[in-house]
Amino acid sequence: MSALEALLRDLQRALKTRDEGQVASVRRTLFEGFPTDKAGAEAGYKLGLYLLFREQQLNQAAEVFRGTAKSKQAPWALMARTSLGQVLLTQGKFQQACFELRKAANGGPHMLTAQAKGLLVLALKEAGNGNEAERVREEHLALLDQIGKREGPEGAHARFFLGMEYKHDGRRREAKSMLSSALGNPRLPKDAQAAAKAALETL
Repeated sequence: MSALEALLRDLQRALKTRDEGQVASVRRTLFEGFPTDKAGAEAGYKLGLYLLFREQQLNQAAEVFRGTAKSKQAPWALMARTSLGQVLLTQGKFQQACFELRKAANGGPHMLTAQAKGLLVLALKEAGNGNEAERVREEHLALLDQIGKREGPEGAHARFFLGMEYKHDGRRREAKSMLSSALGNPRLPKDAQAAAKAALETL
């Protein structure tokens, strides 16, 4: 049995016991020992989330996300770079956040890229780049519209986000159409379903 296989076995054992500290420890070993492997990248991304949300260690989470982003392993590298941008945005490091989110936003037409573009709009506004923020927001809306034409949960998720953007802009008819369409897909996440229903009640 290889070292990687042994660590993956240890991870499964830790997950079964629901020992969050042990899970994080094994994931750190996986990430540090196999940083360019897909399993190592996945471990790094999930370790970063643990450090961010459970331990609230923003600096450590940022370093793990940064290392995971370098792995270039899809989808974990892109998700890690977007999360890194979000951490930097939270820390008030707006220029650094813009740098990372621009990289993440250059991917293909899918929701991960759309998420990065949405965060980039916020980072650009905070950095004082209002004109670029408006340009990127138009790209963000166009990307959501493109993805929203697809069937399945990704399309429904895109229509939900687009509907919420339209609501923010005061475009009531378009917002109602998009949110209702998103709710028509039973695979829309429950939190998005609740938010869409609440939004429709105010339109």
